[in-house]
Amino acid sequence: MQMTKQPSVKGLILPAIALCTLFASGNVAQAALVNYSFTGSVGSVSGALKSTLPLSSTMTGSFQFDTATSASGAGRYFDAVKNLSVTIGAYTVNLDPLGSTNVVQITDNPTGDLWRLKTSVIGNSIGEFTPEHFRVDFADEDGAAITGKSLKNPPGLGDLTSTHWRLVFENVDGKTVRIQGVLNSLTAVPLPAAVLLFGAGLISLVGLGAGGFRNLRSTQA
Repeated sequence: MQMTKQPSVKGLILPAIALCTLFASGNVAQAALVNYSFTGSVGSVSGALKSTLPLSSTMTGSFQFDTATSASGAGRYFDAVKNLSVTIGAYTVNLDPLGSTNVVQITDNPTGDLWRLKTSVIGNSIGEFTPEHFRVDFADEDGAAITGKSLKNPPGLGDLTSTHWRLVFENVDGKTVRIQGVLNSLTAVPLPAAVLLFGAGLISLVGLGAGGFRNLRSTQA
């Protein structure tokens, strides 16, 4: 008479890990976070900044935003930006999580489209001036680059008529100075966490299948 082998607690651990891992990877994917890296050149620098940020500087950076952010008014998405870092030469600023400005604005008009990111930033002061905000404008004067005002990825640089960026500084008297230029590249960067979790889930399921096959053979022996 064949005896049916009862599943052990140990045998249930692997299925539980597999299911939890797959659920976790699904939650990461639904977070709707999008990463971008970019490079740019400097076009002009206010005199008070030139000693630290000369015209010969190169600009690199990255930002992350959540496409699941709800709109606050037509095409305006507050607190959508989750991370931002900008380096000009050897000088770096980062997103200020306590700042007053954090918005992605999308405009879709026949006379001109706009995808704008503007955030408060923190960084070292240059003389009497403290970094106040960073802004980048992806604009298309032909009005063909953007369709609708839902929060979406910025259009490709080849579809745009201008890609301006600026970093604005302010002193205690409210006077502002800036460094600005144009973006030369914009690249989407995959989120590695979702890929790793999904891969771990697949490995767990493969292990579960192999273990189940071995158990089946042992009960039939």
